[in-house]
Amino acid sequence: MSRPHSADLLLRCAAAVAVLTAVGCSATGPSTGPAKASGSGEPFTVGVTTLFPTGTFAEFAAALKREGPKHDMAFDVQDVGNDAGKESRIMSAFATRKVDLVVASVVSPTGSVASLRRLQSSGVPVVCYNTCLGAPQDRQLARAFVTNDNMGLGETTGEAAAAYIKDKLGGSAKVAYLTCETYDVCQQRRKGLEKGLASVKTEVVASQEGFVVDKATPVASAILSAHPDVNVILAENEDAVIASANAIKARGLTGKTTVFGIGINPTVGRLLLVGDGTVRHTTGQDAASWAAEVIKVADAVRSGASTGEFDHFTAGPAYTYDDPEPVRRYLSAAGR
Repeated sequence: MSRPHSADLLLRCAAAVAVLTAVGCSATGPSTGPAKASGSGEPFTVGVTTLFPTGTFAEFAAALKREGPKHDMAFDVQDVGNDAGKESRIMSAFATRKVDLVVASVVSPTGSVASLRRLQSSGVPVVCYNTCLGAPQDRQLARAFVTNDNMGLGETTGEAAAAYIKDKLGGSAKVAYLTCETYDVCQQRRKGLEKGLASVKTEVVASQEGFVVDKATPVASAILSAHPDVNVILAENEDAVIASANAIKARGLTGKTTVFGIGINPTVGRLLLVGDGTVRHTTGQDAASWAAEVIKVADAVRSGASTGEFDHFTAGPAYTYDDPEPVRRYLSAAGR
């Protein structure tokens, strides 16, 4: 989730997220939209929404704009600021313009239904990424969902945390969760985390929502104030990773509390390279893979071809404090 980012999605719908209804069912299914042939002299216009303007979403938008001209596609990226009202206005504008396709990480699995139904009524097809509507509206109103295996992201991080708990803490630990479980994708991440941690003994002392760094940092700080003996914070998106690291430093718990997270951005990457080892592991969402798969699906929509299975899973690479080279390669590719 990217932020569900994000929030390291976060991330299944879910992009983004997101994440993840009292409406009538569509008898005809998702709109196929107008077909505009590649090489027609007019680019295939794609409206894109992001939940946040930073982190994984910024990387995703940059990749689309960089790669789009190679495929005769123009991407109009609009940030909704995780605000349902702003999302509705932007979707309405896309519908009025009759763009060729909308690629959306929806704000709400239920609250975004009306916006996607408006696009369908206007003949504009939709592809979700990161987050999507809840079932069954997701498959009724969207052609495909480009996402990660969010349970798999969680399980990979949980297994890494379990290995640390076995090796460094004698097989048992007090843990806290900084969550983004407003979104369905993050609920899947939580299931994966718990599965990955099943081989060790954990006492969960706190589980609180915090997936936007400015708001999540005081939440993490309050958790550590109440529970200074927390060994591990499990952060469900990249902003939660950053917030946890900030709080650990502010509370003077460096070397005592560590972070295992989900989601990658340049700030998280730099934290993994810090010598104190506060951030030990994150399982990332690969924004470049999101963009490549979105372009692939968009090309299928343009040509009238099948988009294949509804869920299109992309890579979720692991980055660790103990193996810094992949982190350095990620930062180099990100231009940071």
